[in-house]
Amino acid sequence: MISSTANAMRTGARLLAMAALLGSALAAHASGGGDPEDLFFATTRPDQPVREFVERPAGYYTDYLVPYQVLWYWRLHGQPFSSDAVRAFSDLLEKLPREDNGMAETDDAWIEWRKARDDANAKLDPQSPRDRPALLAPSQQQPKWNASSLQASPNCFYGDAFRNATKTLAQRMTRAAGDKAATPYVRHWLQAQDAVFDTCNKEPGTIPELPPRAPAWLQADHAYQLAAQRFYADDLEEADTAFTEIAADKASPWRDLAAYMRLRVLARQNPGGEPSFSERDDAGKESPEALKQQAELTKAVDAIALPLLKNPRLQALHPSVHRLAEALRIRYLTPGTRLQRLADSLKTMGAPDVAAARLLLLNHEFRYCMMAGCSYAGPDQKSDLVQWLNTVRGFNGPASGITAQDKWREKFSWSNYQRTHDLAWLMAAASLVPVSTATDDKREAELQAALAAVPEDHPARFAATQLRAQRLFAQGRFKETRELVASAADSPLIAHSLSGQNLVKALLLPTASSEEEWRRLAIRLVVARRDPEAMEAKPNAVPLASTFDDDATRFLNTRAPLAMWLRLAADPALSPALRDSLLETAWTRAVLAEDYASARRAAQMRIASPSQGATAKGPDMIAGIRRSMALSVTDTAAWRRLLLERMASTTEVLLPPHWPVADGIRPTPLKPWLEPAYDRSMATGSYSKWCRPLGVMTTGPQAATAADFEMPEFLPQEERAQQAALVAKLRAIPQDSIYFTQESLALMQRNRADPLVPQALSVAVKMARYACPDKAVGDWSRKGLQTLHAKYPDSTWAASTQYWYGGR
Repeated sequence: MISSTANAMRTGARLLAMAALLGSALAAHASGGGDPEDLFFATTRPDQPVREFVERPAGYYTDYLVPYQVLWYWRLHGQPFSSDAVRAFSDLLEKLPREDNGMAETDDAWIEWRKARDDANAKLDPQSPRDRPALLAPSQQQPKWNASSLQASPNCFYGDAFRNATKTLAQRMTRAAGDKAATPYVRHWLQAQDAVFDTCNKEPGTIPELPPRAPAWLQADHAYQLAAQRFYADDLEEADTAFTEIAADKASPWRDLAAYMRLRVLARQNPGGEPSFSERDDAGKESPEALKQQAELTKAVDAIALPLLKNPRLQALHPSVHRLAEALRIRYLTPGTRLQRLADSLKTMGAPDVAAARLLLLNHEFRYCMMAGCSYAGPDQKSDLVQWLNTVRGFNGPASGITAQDKWREKFSWSNYQRTHDLAWLMAAASLVPVSTATDDKREAELQAALAAVPEDHPARFAATQLRAQRLFAQGRFKETRELVASAADSPLIAHSLSGQNLVKALLLPTASSEEEWRRLAIRLVVARRDPEAMEAKPNAVPLASTFDDDATRFLNTRAPLAMWLRLAADPALSPALRDSLLETAWTRAVLAEDYASARRAAQMRIASPSQGATAKGPDMIAGIRRSMALSVTDTAAWRRLLLERMASTTEVLLPPHWPVADGIRPTPLKPWLEPAYDRSMATGSYSKWCRPLGVMTTGPQAATAADFEMPEFLPQEERAQQAALVAKLRAIPQDSIYFTQESLALMQRNRADPLVPQALSVAVKMARYACPDKAVGDWSRKGLQTLHAKYPDSTWAASTQYWYGGR
């Protein structure tokens, strides 16, 4: 029998999110099941469409996407947004989160093509083989230059190649349905297209010769298919010649697309190359050869791209033309120069499609910096935009006389605000400069006055108000904080946004003056994923349920007596799933605290729930809770055995005695956000686990303080005393595996023949696999294993439990 002690602990500090900067330090909550995640609790993406973001922003943004931050920078400088700008940035922001999933989308387009191709073959030639093992999915093909991501990616084809082929096939099938004589020609088109898509396989396909007397439409299609095959085969000179000829043929329906494909040919001919790590660390200077290369490439780009942009028939492709052309115009420049040029060109918006293309490229540059590091993105960059982005995003590049250890972001944001009195730098300084508790601090007074001076109708007004509230709250000026936030509740900047309304509730929650108000502020509607920027956008999604943020969670765990839990569970605003979880958690909490009267009330309310826990064909998920109604409130042994039975059950889930929190939760927007260290109590296995009975951290910046355990004044004195006693009991309970090992041994002492004992010992020993890294965990796990094998050697539970665990 050996010990298995886990050694993988997640580490690393997260950069201070731009949430504080824009006044949106949102809370997080896992909605569970298959429900959409709550945009307010689980993400920093806005729940409103991009149109509302750019027309009436209240400070929302996506913290890891540079384009959102540049949009905000523009708004802070009064940049107007036209309808064309809304369209361009909507398209861009929809595209960005899906970039990392581009291969999956290409595979999806390939699957759609394969289905259309097989269905067409079944109609055109029922005897033809349906399966084509030689046709590989894009993700299985050799890496090729990808003009969409502007880098090499593991696919030969773009997703639009399959989508266009699927669309064209549908048109050709319509032709065959209306003219039976066209059937063999459509079959030829399909065979040729198969050969095009076989180009990147180990055994490339061969496009068949045109049949005699082929109609003009097939001749045009055949010419384009031959050119496409040359392109995918990297025979780029021949491909360019073919596309040029097609583009000059006014009778060809492919002339416009062929003209655009010449730009893609140019991109594959000039892939450039990603900078080495040394180049990332040093912007360097362009060599004469690189400058000459870039000048020649820019001239070639202009010769192809400018006519494309003047062609109204190519309107739908203009955004793609801009993205590719802008990338090629900086392709051979060093990273530092690329960043400088992009930032200079984005100081103001300019033409929306061009700006969108440059924003995409700027986002790539910063992503590379985040992954590989680069000093050229630091404060020494001349561009104000790059300095601002670098400061609010937290790239710890060197600055003159300012090191990362010297809190350069704080100093740099304040000095730049003092130098410029610019609104963008005000927002940066207000989020990065520490709050002073001194009432006569001049810097604090200046920040408060400047934030208060933001006009009521300015897009930054709501974010500025939240920053003011955060700073007042940190100074202990709770009455002023409440008055300020309450005045923002009716702001037109958030009237259209459920996330914004949830944010105001979160800001008001810490100063709630009554239990009724606390419930109204704590229960928030889930904001379904409706935004086009979401990686899992669901256009038809609607708000589904209600949930709690981290403030409400911590309040429930440390300050709310069980009676308040039960009153909260009776509120009709709670969703059924939330109510059921709350009551099951309250039941465990009450039993552990030996408050069996409250446990029975929680059981009664849970049993009355519409879902109940039983299904027509499945097991009763709350059978133990039902049985608890028959137990006497004085029969402590029976209650302890029932708790142990529920823990070991294969059908029930014993929830921990605290309201669970999600990994990476965020605290109240009124407090600075710090990433909590990894908490093993978040780990879950087949059973719900808890390492700390109250589910709150006891060390580090997120550790619970005395204030976390202070009862609110609106609670009756009797309940305040009950809660203090409950907290004392729960804090004395050890980790889950230790506690249930001890309870199993105690049950064995009371009744060695009880069949629950070996089962509970087995489960408790295995629970240590997921428990806190503590020597006591290993000691009790070994003791439980030794007892199981010594006292119940012939049981199936002993046979299935071969190891003890030292905890993870």
